[in-house]
Amino acid sequence: MKKTLPLLLLALSILAACKGREGSHAERAYTVEGTFNVDSTVVLDHLVLYTDRHTELQFDSLDLNAQHSFEHHGSTRGVDELFLCSDGGELCRFYATGNSGISMKFSVSDDSLHVTYDASRGDSINPWLQQHVASFQEMSSSDRKDALDSLCHQLPHDIRCGILLRDQIEVLKDSIFVRRCLGGLADDAKPDWLMKSIDRVLEEASRKPRPSRRLAPCTMPTDSTTFDFSKSRSDYLLIHIWSDYSQSSIDSLKALAKLFSDEYSPKRLQFVTICLAAPDSTWWRQQTQDLDGLHIWLPAGLSDPRMRRWDIKEVPTVMVCDMYNNQQLRNEWGQRLRATLNRVPNRSSFTHTPKTTPNRGR
Repeated sequence: MKKTLPLLLLALSILAACKGREGSHAERAYTVEGTFNVDSTVVLDHLVLYTDRHTELQFDSLDLNAQHSFEHHGSTRGVDELFLCSDGGELCRFYATGNSGISMKFSVSDDSLHVTYDASRGDSINPWLQQHVASFQEMSSSDRKDALDSLCHQLPHDIRCGILLRDQIEVLKDSIFVRRCLGGLADDAKPDWLMKSIDRVLEEASRKPRPSRRLAPCTMPTDSTTFDFSKSRSDYLLIHIWSDYSQSSIDSLKALAKLFSDEYSPKRLQFVTICLAAPDSTWWRQQTQDLDGLHIWLPAGLSDPRMRRWDIKEVPTVMVCDMYNNQQLRNEWGQRLRATLNRVPNRSSFTHTPKTTPNRGR
């Protein structure tokens, strides 16, 4: 009995510690409310809220009521990153923590959409970020660095400092300063998902914009298999990114498919299409079922992390990549596109007979 009691107390203490740790990572609810005071120039069709939970990407369709408002309920274990999008693209990005209420009001000024966050409902991140970003606009680069450095040392445990630092990287253009500020932050102010994002932004900012820039590695599900863009292969890639809300991207999809099939199928070239918006999978398959190549549908659209890593900001986008995923061409059409495709090696050392096109009469 004397031995049993200490063992029992030890077991109970371990169980209590485990429960305490589990409780600290439990799901906590939050709400998102938004109101639009905008005119018809702002596209509000098919509102979708994409939630990056850092382990999965969740998307929810939103419906506006008669007052042009919406409400969404979510839950998180820490800090989620959310993107509000419509058929016109991304409207805003914001953050949610447990037990918070995010309240947003949208308005149009100077032909641009503006969002304002209300700090009165327990939203400690978004109004704070907006306030500091606005104050930075009036500062020189040197003063902005001083302000960021001061924040990181005054609030070393505040994740808001890490987020603000990440969002200023492209403006600061000083990776050494950013790394020094990160060194002043505690681990809880720079979780793994944020550090990976900062590393990616720093890497992109350090690259000179040149056609041979390598695509970020990723995998995507196609209509027949899973394609790994990180692996080297024997074929070049002709990649076309399109969506249902862009008629020019649909037209160029058909044109590129015909160009590939009629003239470049003898080349070591694979045609890959990536759809960023479609009413449903049936419509998407109808558009691609008669086309050669591999076809991908990404419901998250421009907010998909893979598209952000590729710096895709518009449709249509066309790219030609070599077998090591280096971009040989990006968003060049006509003769420049043909010249790049003509340099792609043939599948053998013999010249292939070009495909004949049917006689359509005169």
